[in-house]
Amino acid sequence: MASFTKSLLKRLEYKLRGDLASFALTDGTTHYYNPSSGELFLHAADCMRAEYEGKPYPEPPETIKALTKARDRRAAVEKVVTGGLFPYELGALVERGELVPRSFVAEELPE
Repeated sequence: MASFTKSLLKRLEYKLRGDLASFALTDGTTHYYNPSSGELFLHAADCMRAEYEGKPYPEPPETIKALTKARDRRAAVEKVVTGGLFPYELGALVERGELVPRSFVAEELPE
């Protein structure tokens, strides 16, 4: 009976997740996120606004925080970060699991 209940619970969890994507974390759990939610784009826009106003970046959403704890950070970043508007240095995130703010202001090239 316990096996049947566990199996049923797993199937219900799968159905409830719907179209969520996921990646594994170092503690053995899985982080689920909605890739079409716009959450990352909105955070990037908030970071641009903060940089323009000379303020620190706002608190990152849970999916970005989870990237720092991903079992395979490179694969998770490649899966989650699909556009060019990501407010953190990808190298620091992949290599060390750190969220280092990246400037959106283009530097002038020397003449």
